[in-house]
Amino acid sequence: MENIYARVLQTWKSAGVSLVPAPQALLVEQRFRSAGLDVGSDFVEFYATVGGMTDSEWDSNMWSCWSLEKIVQETQSYEREGVLFADWLTHSHLHLVRRETATRSSVWVDFFSGEAPQKVSDSLVDFLERYLAKDETTYVYFDEPSIRNRVA
Repeated sequence: MENIYARVLQTWKSAGVSLVPAPQALLVEQRFRSAGLDVGSDFVEFYATVGGMTDSEWDSNMWSCWSLEKIVQETQSYEREGVLFADWLTHSHLHLVRRETATRSSVWVDFFSGEAPQKVSDSLVDFLERYLAKDETTYVYFDEPSIRNRVA
């Protein structure tokens, strides 16, 4: 079976999502390190595969998975633990990763409600599998009734 990162990339390409070119893993790792961002190798591999979406681009579910430069820019002003990497409905809420081990990152969501971010998944792989399965527990919402219920 094709790895989850390649499946996400193929899903976006098939949908015509505008993407930035994916850099080599070493360059991804160096960019995060030079910005002082601590991430697991799973997150590095993900970005070395997908590259991220161009600025202001999102998928058909209104989820935007950012480019490396946007990650660095947005995370530098983020005052909580974690590395921001995506938003839903243009900053309605943000997804972030936290390094759990050298090889695994957990995924969290920050609603900016005054409360701490909420854990969405113990691993990036699990989060992406659920994202592709259109599981709304990822806090990516996949159909109009869900969107209306959450932003109304």
